[in-house]
Amino acid sequence: MKKVLILMFVAFFAACSGEKEVENSGVFIEQKLNEFISQNPDWANDETINEEITDKFKRQAIKWSNEPDFLKGMPLQLERIVDTTESGQAVKMAHFKTFNDKVRPEGSLLNYVNLQIKGIVSDEQADQLKVENKYFLTGNLQRQGKRADVKFVKVSDFKGYDIGSYTFLITGFKPL
Repeated sequence: MKKVLILMFVAFFAACSGEKEVENSGVFIEQKLNEFISQNPDWANDETINEEITDKFKRQAIKWSNEPDFLKGMPLQLERIVDTTESGQAVKMAHFKTFNDKVRPEGSLLNYVNLQIKGIVSDEQADQLKVENKYFLTGNLQRQGKRADVKFVKVSDFKGYDIGSYTFLITGFKPL
């Protein structure tokens, strides 16, 4: 009986020690990236990048943009607003990007994610947005990113994830 209890304890400890506890941040992209990394633990071992897994990552990241929650909880900073044309129509395009935040937990993948959103905004929205301010966005995907823009960057111990650039019709925004 003692041997069975000891064996169960060792099995339980071994099972628990191999898993990293991931904080559920509520950010869709961070959750999907955490899932992908945990499903592909050998992705960048031994200073080599597995090209097959990287290609799978590129395809997955593009698929994520089709999800209605793609922008959910993703903090973005407004870089600029420009007048341009989209499908032959004059529009205002707000350019948002990810940013480093010293307040985030150190292990947060958001500290290692690069994402650019080109947001088609109305004149009223453009008047309310302020360059350099940070926002949560809601919107509908207008144009998907290119797989060539999605990258996994590994330099020494640093791992970064470039999710690419996407165009959205912005339906709402909330300042951080």
